[in-house]
Amino acid sequence: MKTLAIILARAGSKGLPGKNTAALHGRALIDYTIDHALAARRLAHIVVSSDDPMVLQIARRRHIDTLDRPFEFAHDTATVDAAARNVVETLESRDRERYEAVVILYGNIPLRPYNLIDRAIDKLKQTQCDSVQSVYPVGKTHPLWMRSLTGDQNDILENYQPNNIYRRQDLPPVYMLNGGIIAVTRQALDLVSDTDPHAFLGRDRRAIVTDESEVIDIDTPADFTRAAAIMDIRRRPCTTSPAGFPPVNIAGRLIDKTQPAYVIAELGVNHDGKLGRAVELVQSAKDAGANAIKLQLFNPDLLLSNQAELAAYQEAGETDPKIMLRRLQLPLQDMITVRDVARRLDLGFIVTCFSLELAHEMMVLDPDAVKIASPDAVNLPLIDALVSLKKPMLISTGTCRLEELSPTLLRLSDVPVALFHCVSAYPVPPEQANLNRIPALAGMFNRTVGYSDHTTMEHAGMIAASLGASIIEKHLTYSRAAAGPDHVASFDPEQFAQYVRLIRSVEQMQTGDPYGIQTAEADVRRVSRQSVCAVCDLSAGRTLQESDLTVKRPGTGIPAANLKVVVGKTLKNDVAANNLLTEDDIDESISDPESPVPSEKQNTTAA
Repeated sequence: MKTLAIILARAGSKGLPGKNTAALHGRALIDYTIDHALAARRLAHIVVSSDDPMVLQIARRRHIDTLDRPFEFAHDTATVDAAARNVVETLESRDRERYEAVVILYGNIPLRPYNLIDRAIDKLKQTQCDSVQSVYPVGKTHPLWMRSLTGDQNDILENYQPNNIYRRQDLPPVYMLNGGIIAVTRQALDLVSDTDPHAFLGRDRRAIVTDESEVIDIDTPADFTRAAAIMDIRRRPCTTSPAGFPPVNIAGRLIDKTQPAYVIAELGVNHDGKLGRAVELVQSAKDAGANAIKLQLFNPDLLLSNQAELAAYQEAGETDPKIMLRRLQLPLQDMITVRDVARRLDLGFIVTCFSLELAHEMMVLDPDAVKIASPDAVNLPLIDALVSLKKPMLISTGTCRLEELSPTLLRLSDVPVALFHCVSAYPVPPEQANLNRIPALAGMFNRTVGYSDHTTMEHAGMIAASLGASIIEKHLTYSRAAAGPDHVASFDPEQFAQYVRLIRSVEQMQTGDPYGIQTAEADVRRVSRQSVCAVCDLSAGRTLQESDLTVKRPGTGIPAANLKVVVGKTLKNDVAANNLLTEDDIDESISDPESPVPSEKQNTTAA
C-alpha cells in the first residue's frame, strides 16, 4: 500500500501560537513528528505542509520534502482534510505518482508510540477499512461523570447525562481521539459532504488504542508542561527508551527497555576467512537464540599503514598484522552469501566497517545496522562516511573517556544510535568488566545503551540486561581452542545458548507492574487481608457504632482501612455476628469513587 505521510504544521494557533516550532527539551516540536515519520517503515514519502517559514526550514534541514501551504488551507477555519487533499493533489501532479493511502500527522505532537504509524497502515490494509485513528481510554473525565450547572445562580449540579453509576468499574468503556495519527485511504480522502465534516474518514472507521500518556497533543501551556514531565521521566538514568532521539529499529525490531534484549552473535573473524565456517556459525547463532549476527568488513591495505602493529592479545602465533588480516578477511561476495543465509533464518544482519573507503561496499551489503568498533568511536571521517547509509549506528565506547563521545553524538543527533559499553581487551578480567558504565552511559547521553561483552563469564550478559542494556553482543566461535585472535574471548554454541538463556531468565524476573501486585499474590491478598466484621448480631436499620464492628479475615468485604468510614452509616440488611459487611449492606456509598482504598471487589482486575 503506497502511503504518503503529510505533516501538517500551521504557523497560527488559538491555544498556543507558534507551537510547532516551540522548543521542548531543546528541539522544535515538529522535529519529534519528523522523527516518528522517519522511523516508520511503511511510508513511501514524507512531506511537511506549512505556512510557517521556520517550520519549512526545519523540515528542509532534515531533508524532508516541503510544500508552502496556501492561506486558504492555513487559517483557523480551514479543515484538515482540505489541507491534506491540497498536498496530495499537488504532489501527485508534480511527481506523477498515485498514492493508495495518506497518513496525516500533526506537527505539535512530540510523543507517539514508536510503531503507531506502521500499525495504522497495516490495519488500513489488512481490514480494508476507510480510516484508522488513535484513541485512548477515558478515565476520570468519563462523560457519565460529567456534570452540568443549572439554576438561577448557575451552581446546581446535575448529571450531564442521567445515570446512577458511581463506581469506576461500572462505567462503560469510552475512548477519546488523541490526534496521534489519522490514516485514510486515498479514495476516502476525496469524500466531501456539506452535512458531515468528517466524511473523508469514510464509513468504516477503525481505531488503535494507546495509553493516555503515549500521545500528547500540545495545544495549551499545560499540555507542554505535561509532555516535558513525561520526557523527564523517560530521560532518567538507566532508561534506554529515550525521548527526543530517533528510536533504534533493527530489521523491524524496536530496541529499547520495553522489549527483550536484542542479542547479537559477533562472528567477527572467527570464521577464519572461510565461507563454509561462517555459514555454520550463522546457523549456530540461530539455534542458540540470537537475534542477529555481525560480520566485519575490512581491507588490510586500506586499514593498516606501514607503522601498524599487532595488539598484545593478537601476538600469539602472529608476526605481521597485515598477513593476519588477509588470512581472516571474508570477501564481499561471501559476506553477501552470509547475509542472505542470516535473513532466511530471520536474523538481523549487522556489519562493522573499519575504513571510510568501504562505504560503497557497505551500501552493497545493505546491513540492518552499522557497527562502529570502539577505537573508531572518535573517528569522525569514518562516522561521516557511514551516516549516508541511513542505518542505525551501534557505537562501542571502549578505549573512550565519556566526554570524548560528544563530538560524534553531536553529528548523529538525527540518527538512531545505540552506545555500547565495551572494555577493549580479549578477554576482559572480571574485575575490569566495569558494568556500572551501562547506567552511566544512559544517564549521560540519553541514548539506547548496549553491552559488547569480552569477558568469559556466562552471567555477564544477564547482569548487563538487569542494568539496562537493550542490546548485548557476544563473540561466537566453533571452538575456543582454535587458533586466531578472538576465539579465546568467545563462546562456543553451547555456551552461547546458555548465555542467551540467562539473559532471558533475568528479563522474566523484571516483568510486571512495578506499582501493582502480581497474579501469584491474588489468593493471599484475598484470604489474608482483613475486612469490616460484625461483633454481634446487627439488624437492618441500625446506625452502626464503633463498638459494633471489628476487622477480620478474609479481605472480601469492606476493607479494614474503611472501618471508621462505616461508623455512622445505616444497615440495609441484617448481619449476623462474626460475618463480614459488604457495600451492599450499607445504605450509601462508604467512599468516594476516587478512594485510594477501594474494596477487594473493585480490585479483581489488578489482583
